[in-house]
Amino acid sequence: MMVLTIGCAQHSDSSEIVINEVTGSGTDENKTEFCSDFTVSLESAEDFFRKAKPISLKQLHDEHDYLPCYSYGTASVGSKSCTWEIRAGNTAELKCGTTVQLFACDDCLPPQ
Repeated sequence: MMVLTIGCAQHSDSSEIVINEVTGSGTDENKTEFCSDFTVSLESAEDFFRKAKPISLKQLHDEHDYLPCYSYGTASVGSKSCTWEIRAGNTAELKCGTTVQLFACDDCLPPQ
């Protein structure tokens, strides 16, 4: 388990994100052959969120690839239980209750 501090562009305070575990990998629309080699280790997830920057939905749509391959797991932010999903296009989503935060990072994931 690793503690990461991520500052959000919309907030002046920063939140500690604790990556607890990787619970699996998946694909959108059954792209299993295309995504067969994609998986994110715990260390890669920690590294990703340490380097990633918060982005808007518009930025995700306009500036980043949203690929069908993803790994997912659990995290904590303060006392909140969260889930995360990191996609092959170097984008991610962190969900804590009803709050969803998007992230992107250029070349944060090791080559597959």
